[in-house]
Amino acid sequence: NSTGNPFSAHMLCEQRAIQEITYELLQSQQHVSNKDIIAKLIEKLETEKDVVQLDIYRNALEAVLFQTPDDI
Repeated sequence: NSTGNPFSAHMLCEQRAIQEITYELLQSQQHVSNKDIIAKLIEKLETEKDVVQLDIYRNALEAVLFQTPDDI
């Protein structure tokens, strides 16, 4: 839908990236925490070359950070 909200499309890409990372992590461990997802997103940010994918990972990281309560 070309008349859709571009922000919705970005959010879908970020959600998909988080889901793919979660699935990837679940292949090697039983439980995945937000800290695990954050660490994997940072790893992907350090190794990814595609600028569009980097933007998706950055926004996904921001989304995970905003939904993660501060450790006390």
